Amino acid sequence: MEILTTELASLFTSTYDLIFRVFISTLIGVLSHYAVVGSGETFLETKHTKLTFYLLPPIATSITFAISGDIALSLGMVGALSIIRFRTPVRNPFELVLYFYLITIGISSAVSVSVSLVLFVTLNAVL
Repeated sequence: MEILTTELASLFTSTYDLIFRVFISTLIGVLSHYAVVGSGETFLETKHTKLTFYLLPPIATSITFAISGDIALSLGMVGALSIIRFRTPVRNPFELVLYFYLITIGISSAVSVSVSLVLFVTLNAVL
């Protein structure tokens, strides 16, 4: 009975941890979109680009968190997702940089929230 209680406590802890990390990565994605558009990059004001900023970091966080027991598999999955992006034409080189930034935010949120916050502050300092 004690083993079952310990496993349930671990499950709830990891679930709350995942929810927190997905929330933080989504928040950083939303704030990053407003920071980049606020800096004058008008080509990023489309609905699809906005959804990309809002959804790509939490998706990368969820994938990395789900397979975090095997870091090689985790990075391989994110690398496979990155290759998919290369198959579509890139309108602007800065757009590609932002997509890698969003994937990095997602991965770093799954590993360490403080690293993703440092990346967000760095983006705002550069812009």
